[in-house]
Parts: sequence; C-alpha cells; structure tokens
Amino acid sequence: MSAVSDVWEREVLSRVLEYGMRGVDPVRHEVLAPVQGRVLELGFGTGASLPHYGPGVTELVAVEPAIQLAAIGRARLERFAAERSVPASLLTASATRPLGLDAGSFDTVVILFVLCSIKHVDEALAQAHQLLRPGGSLVLAEHVAADADTVRAQAQRLVRPAWKLALGGCDPHKSLDGTLERHGFDVAGLEHRELGLPWVVRSGLVGSAVRR
Repeated sequence: MSAVSDVWEREVLSRVLEYGMRGVDPVRHEVLAPVQGRVLELGFGTGASLPHYGPGVTELVAVEPAIQLAAIGRARLERFAAERSVPASLLTASATRPLGLDAGSFDTVVILFVLCSIKHVDEALAQAHQLLRPGGSLVLAEHVAADADTVRAQAQRLVRPAWKLALGGCDPHKSLDGTLERHGFDVAGLEHRELGLPWVVRSGLVGSAVRR
C-alpha cells in the first residue's frame, strides 16, 4: 500500500464509513440483533456493526483486508470480546481468497455494505456458502443497482467512475440479481427497500438468505 493510500484509508475512508453510513444503523440493528451462534463477518471495516449484535453470538470471527480499517476494528473487537465474554478474532485478509477456516463451521455469515466494493463477488459468496453449515444464514444488507431505466439508475451510471475512485471501489450501480441463487442460497428472506443513504445509493437489498 502506498503512503497516500494509507493516509486516505485511515483519515478519509474510515470517517466516511463511520459517519456517512450512520443512516443505515437501524438496518444494521434489525439484521444483527437476532443473530445466533458462531458468526463470520466479511468486510468488517472499522467495526461499526459491533454495537448491533445481540446476545445470541457465541463467537465472532471478523475479516477485513484494509490494514488501516482493520487496525481500528481490531481494537473495538477486543473490547467487544471482553465486554461480552465471547471469543472474537480478526483476520486481515480478503474474503475472495481461502481463509483457512473449516467448511460448514459457522451458523451465520454477515455481509453488510461490502459487496459494492468487492470486484470478485462470486468468489466471496462461494466462500460464504462453503463456510456456512447447511441451513445457516447469510445476513445481508447492501445498496444495489436501481431499477433499469429509472432516473436513479442513470445517475448511478453517471457518477460511477468518480464514486468508485473516491470511496474505495464502491460501485453505486452493482446488481446482485440472480447472484445469490447461483451460489446456493434461498433468497426468500431478502427484500428490496429504500435505505437511509444518499439518494443515488438508496436502493437496497436487506434480510437473510439460507444456505441450501
């Protein structure tokens, strides 16, 4: 990582994630409060999800490839583990590559506002499916591409290059249509809804998908 990227990640991107995403805190709470058992969170960032986990979590393994974000998140995760008296650990690694974790060993995989920034979504979802036990849940909240031929979809395509450059690769017009089903998930528990984000990225997909 270059010195410029390092500073940008630590001083700018971390603040965007901290303050610019506060509008989706109710969604985070909604999907995380019921989570049970051994949990894997992909794209942990600075740990903004931690206050929203309910008492059912028995272990939390977090994955974050961005070194500066992981440094912030690790300190918070250590406090979380101490306060909740549950084991917790953080892997500074990419969710698109093998993580060295046992297949079928997690009850829940959490992915919140991360897939928009991942180039190789198929690899990340394949790994999530592999690490979940059969019948386990993929808890998901993402902003997604707006319906085709709408003003919002046109705006997403227009701002896409600058948006991705400024926000760590975040794609405002990423579609997940058919992607989860292709990787072996039942998506009946997911719904499209408006998110508490800026208008251009307000189209969302929220809920849980079950590993078949």
